[in-house]
Amino acid sequence: MLAGGCSDGYCIVWDFQSMSIVRKVKCHEGHITSVSWSRNGYCVLSCGDDDKCVYWDLKKGTRKVIEFNCPVLTAQMHPKNNSMFVASLYQESPVIVELGDVIRHFSLPTNSDISSETNGGGDKLNSSNKTVICRYDKKGKRILTGTSQGYLNIIGLDSLEANDEKLRNSELLFAETVNKNNWNQCCFSQVGEYIIGGSAKLASHEIYIWDIRTTRLVQTLQGPYETLIDLAQHPVQPVIVSLDEQGAVHTWTTRHKEDWLNWDPGFTEIHDNIVYEEKEDEFDVLSDEENNNSQNNSIQTDNCDNEEIDVITVDKPENSDSPDEDEEFLDLYHSEIKEEVDVYTVENIRNDGPVYKSNTYKK
Repeated sequence: MLAGGCSDGYCIVWDFQSMSIVRKVKCHEGHITSVSWSRNGYCVLSCGDDDKCVYWDLKKGTRKVIEFNCPVLTAQMHPKNNSMFVASLYQESPVIVELGDVIRHFSLPTNSDISSETNGGGDKLNSSNKTVICRYDKKGKRILTGTSQGYLNIIGLDSLEANDEKLRNSELLFAETVNKNNWNQCCFSQVGEYIIGGSAKLASHEIYIWDIRTTRLVQTLQGPYETLIDLAQHPVQPVIVSLDEQGAVHTWTTRHKEDWLNWDPGFTEIHDNIVYEEKEDEFDVLSDEENNNSQNNSIQTDNCDNEEIDVITVDKPENSDSPDEDEEFLDLYHSEIKEEVDVYTVENIRNDGPVYKSNTYKK
């Protein structure tokens, strides 16, 4: 399934196979700034400039609304925990929110919290350096936060911290060398072998794909003359989804050519109609005895040659990192949306979490 947020506050979920809408719910009063799936694929988290995060359970049809005192820039679900997310707030410290019987939130440190310290290069940190985006790493053990002045904070969770205070330099550099365009979004491919970047060039919908091993540009995808504002990579399939400024969602995939020779070596492709010449005894009427003998021989041949094929069990993808996932089918076509909405404000949420340490790096 594919989830998207609209400028009118609606959150839409599409069936990615049929490209049909299976859910459309009014979640926010203003623009939706980001959406995120839970690990089990049953819940969608959305945030917007109406100071709210909405945790939407598709299986139960219920919603939980967490209200803050400022607009929410981005929010991401924990990659392992289905009831935890991190959110970056406008002009405020990012927070971790735990959703359970008791809602709790933990404030994360920012550069303004350690303004008296210096980074690895000896530069004084500016108190106006605010966090604008935050993301979990793949295993959810660290949080990476990006600031308005180009700093990168690595915050260790569960007592895992980045101990080195050295200046970090980039290992690989990917750039559009002709026009020197900026980027609106970037991501890895489904197996981590390629870097995908969405150009911020106005009136242009261009996606660049680089090979990480050789750092060479291997493909350029060009869409309509609309500015690209976001893109995402399918977690297991070679599919890219991009979004333009007019709200249109574009799906990019490889072109598949049917080759029936892989299934039947004797298959012959024809380009024109041909007259079929029947065999001499092809439509002859057989006696009952001959017909029974023919059917018995056919059944014996099928039993010897054919193996039992399991068409029910769904195998996991080879590059999947989710061996403990629940494979229960989620039927959204016949499920309902309940009207109960639980609303929580920051003042009513417990803030008794641990204090995390962060290390700041800048290129």
